[in-house]
Amino acid sequence: MICVSELAIDRLLAGELGDLEADATRHHAAHCARCRDLLDDAEAAAAAFDAARPALRLPRRAGYGAAAVAAFAAAAAVAIMMWPRDDAATRTKGRPILGFFVSHAGEVRRGGAHELVMPGDQLELVTTTVDSGWLAVVSVDGAGVRSVYVEPRPIAAGREQVVPLAIVLDGTLGSETVTGVFCPTAFDPAAPPADCTFDRFTIDKVPR
Repeated sequence: MICVSELAIDRLLAGELGDLEADATRHHAAHCARCRDLLDDAEAAAAAFDAARPALRLPRRAGYGAAAVAAFAAAAAVAIMMWPRDDAATRTKGRPILGFFVSHAGEVRRGGAHELVMPGDQLELVTTTVDSGWLAVVSVDGAGVRSVYVEPRPIAAGREQVVPLAIVLDGTLGSETVTGVFCPTAFDPAAPPADCTFDRFTIDKVPR
């Protein structure tokens, strides 16, 4: 087995690899000093991140109290009429990554591929990228509604940088695909330029 990439190790720790691929990756790392060091470093960084990660944050709107959640959900439901599809946008070495954590009933866990979530759960997004730039996050929910979760904003280079905004999931059930759009400069989320890079994950919302 050839040496594994840092991206493969990130996906291993995120639970995105199948059992056979995960076992093969760990077995290779156990017999390869380079890959063992990469895995050890990634596990140490993840442990440090989990220990230092702040609590999930709801958007703050002065004077709204409990209505802030509803206001945030309404703002997140702004539809984009035309959103480019990038069906071939698989994660390859060096491409930015959009990851997430889920807060459910007071417990926080790292999100994986096709994560099961429920209405009212909160998502906190993290990015891993080697270059600073701009990020927007959009989604397509189970009803086919295209929404903006994060308007274009600057992001810093680094591993698992927290996006300072929590997403409160609404009551729409079914699969929802969340797409991160990474661009070198500020951009219009309705028409990202050709030099942008996409990464996405899917959550499956089920009834409480």
